Amino acid sequence: MKQLFKRLVFGGILLFQLQSFAQNRNERMREMNRIVEMMNAFSSCNQQWYFDAVQLQKALYRSSEKLNESYFYCSKTQHSGTVSFAGIEAIFRFREITPDAQKRIPAYQVDYLPWLETREVVLKTLAKTKNGYMTIAPVLTKYLHSADSLYSVHTALNEYISAKQFRSDSLFVNAQTILKKHAYWFEQCHLNSQELDQTLVNYCNQSLPPFLSSHKELQQGLQELNLTMNLLTNWERDLYRENLSNNVSYDTQLRLLNAEGLKNDSLYLYKTRGYGNLSSGFWLHTRYRTFYTSMQSNLYWFAASKHAPEPFIKQSQQAYNDFVRSYNSIIEDYNDYIAIADGLTFTQTSACCLSKSEIDTNQNVLLMAPRLLYKFEYTPHSINETESIPTATAWTPEELLIQKAAPHHLIYLLDASSSMNESGKLTHLKENATQLVAIQRETDRISIVTFSGKSEVILRAVPCDQKKPIQEKIDRIRAFGQTNIQNGLQTVEQLLLSDKLEKGVNAVLVLTDGEFPLNAETRTLLSGLKAGGIEIYFVYLGKPLSKKAAKNLEKTYGDLGVRFYDTNRIHLKEALLKIASE
Repeated sequence: MKQLFKRLVFGGILLFQLQSFAQNRNERMREMNRIVEMMNAFSSCNQQWYFDAVQLQKALYRSSEKLNESYFYCSKTQHSGTVSFAGIEAIFRFREITPDAQKRIPAYQVDYLPWLETREVVLKTLAKTKNGYMTIAPVLTKYLHSADSLYSVHTALNEYISAKQFRSDSLFVNAQTILKKHAYWFEQCHLNSQELDQTLVNYCNQSLPPFLSSHKELQQGLQELNLTMNLLTNWERDLYRENLSNNVSYDTQLRLLNAEGLKNDSLYLYKTRGYGNLSSGFWLHTRYRTFYTSMQSNLYWFAASKHAPEPFIKQSQQAYNDFVRSYNSIIEDYNDYIAIADGLTFTQTSACCLSKSEIDTNQNVLLMAPRLLYKFEYTPHSINETESIPTATAWTPEELLIQKAAPHHLIYLLDASSSMNESGKLTHLKENATQLVAIQRETDRISIVTFSGKSEVILRAVPCDQKKPIQEKIDRIRAFGQTNIQNGLQTVEQLLLSDKLEKGVNAVLVLTDGEFPLNAETRTLLSGLKAGGIEIYFVYLGKPLSKKAAKNLEKTYGDLGVRFYDTNRIHLKEALLKIASE
């Protein structure tokens, strides 16, 4: 009896120790993922700073014979307003945030907040657990130094343009110095990001292996996804080294892996609840399938593109950054799949009750993947590379849908309130809108109206063959302020009086992360647009809704003749493609 008691006590102690070890392992893995979240938040800043640097380079190129001040603009001058909100004083602790006497901050600095806040969390975590992360700390320090340095040189660019220092810089010597510093720190950020990513992978493999084997369906699907991710990593490295000769080969392999993954979908995941139901973004099957299907509109165009750059940009740089834009969207789909392995946080955020076959109940948290950073090289003279990029003669399935469709005028009525900055919603939307424009035709038109405290027309019925100007306008969209849908709808109504497509489809896409009030004024505006033959879509970008809430919204808007898309249940790329080809 005593022996049995001892065994029971020993077994209980051992079980408690194992559970404690597993819990500690998962929390440390979540700390590693916070580092990745910080890297991904910085990538949004990196993207904007890249476009600002390119714009300055363009301004120098165009003003080489005679100064033209209209060419000089950047994020600070394009978004010169200020922002104020409840509790704003809490963010004044960041040295990068510069409030004025009225306790308002410059609008362009709002985009810094996700990066600054996640950086602060990471630094606090490392400060508490230095001994556990000795291999990570020095690499992370290098990464942070390069990110901070790029921020500093970009601040100099903002001041150069906003203070109009170019007026006294007759030969643009100071501007060239700023751009050379940008080129150096962009490269350092890229190198240090790669090193930090590899260090995190090595650390997690060696020090934080899974405590128990995760469930079979998730692991089999992840192995399949990683075949594609490894291919994309090799492709990215070739492009960064300016080797564009393997694009067709990589594209062929990618399509084979994609087809195999979709075929294995039922083989791996048929046991998971909700299989075959594509309306819920929570299920393992849906996240697996979205990774592949969204890639068809994200990256299938890349090998066939000529990547025609501006005359002052190298073709290889343009090609690399085109790849980055698609890759970063794919990474979001990959990380969505990774998130399903964290049983604790996943069940906390899910909208419905999930079973063991849908999540990793062992909670073996997996490491997320970071987004890529942009490549910037300062080229003071005209660049005409002789590199040839093989082109494809056949249209992709997405291009074929667009080619067969009637001409479309898509009017994006975009919620530009400050909440759109959360979780990269605005960045994700801008990337997908740009990718859709990339396959649209000259006969198609795009308009963009933003609404926050007031509405603003960003693009007005621009033909979709003007891809570069459209891309630049989309990239400069910022979100801040409150939501005023009525003002936005009124602006759209006025725009359509003169810019309605006579032969084709005119569609308004209301893109928001919240529900808009359906008061009498809103209903009248919607009814007026519908009476004028305008299609209306409500594209919901917010937090997951329960099935009941989603169905209620779909019915409410359906009664008004408004089509409802929930991007938690259908991928944003798929929704935009359907709207553009119906």
